[in-house]
Amino acid sequence: METAKKQWWGLLVIPLELIIGDFLFPLLKIDQNPKVSLIASATLFIIGFLIMLYLFHDFLRTQWQVYRQKLFRHLLLSIILVIGAFLILNMVRGLIPSDLLQVRNTATDDTAAPSLSASWAVLAAVIPFIAPFAEELTFRYLLFGKFTNKILRFVMLFVQGILFGLVHWNNFNGNIYAMIPYMVLGIYFGLIYWFFKNIWGSIMVHWMLNTMNSLLPALFLLILSLFGIQT
Repeated sequence: METAKKQWWGLLVIPLELIIGDFLFPLLKIDQNPKVSLIASATLFIIGFLIMLYLFHDFLRTQWQVYRQKLFRHLLLSIILVIGAFLILNMVRGLIPSDLLQVRNTATDDTAAPSLSASWAVLAAVIPFIAPFAEELTFRYLLFGKFTNKILRFVMLFVQGILFGLVHWNNFNGNIYAMIPYMVLGIYFGLIYWFFKNIWGSIMVHWMLNTMNSLLPALFLLILSLFGIQT
């Protein structure tokens, strides 16, 4: 099992990703070129992903050995839970006035970044494709599963969900209302981890959700572009 030192390092990975992406990249003017910015962001997340794998590889391996014993059943249940995740996101968004969910565009017509090609969209999709590993280990395991006191664990179920929503700050340009569905989703992932008692339970649901939302559409656009079909 990982040491307390590794756990503390694990808790620093996502905050460091946010600090580097939000403050260091703009300071170095990396964000001024869309392609350079995308490469830098993808590299940053890949490094974070590899660090989390290094820190928690023993834990992940042990949990996987248990999870794989009923792999087909677990994957089938994960698909059902992904449908539940989509329903929860739509339901919570439906409860919030649509004008509050509007994400402000900080770029003007003159400074708006040009759209990237389908191949670049695939690279962009790599970030949400690998994000579930670091996010589930951080929020569901370190900030929730490590607590043994029932009352404290119940409190941390909501705390980690709120924090999970807040790390999507950049996705919605700081619109706190648009983050609320993801806060609820974070609680939902926490309940999944609680139910499975295995980190791979929440990782799989989170990974399937992100793949369906990002990588599959990006790959579809790439295939269309290879046939000369532009969307």
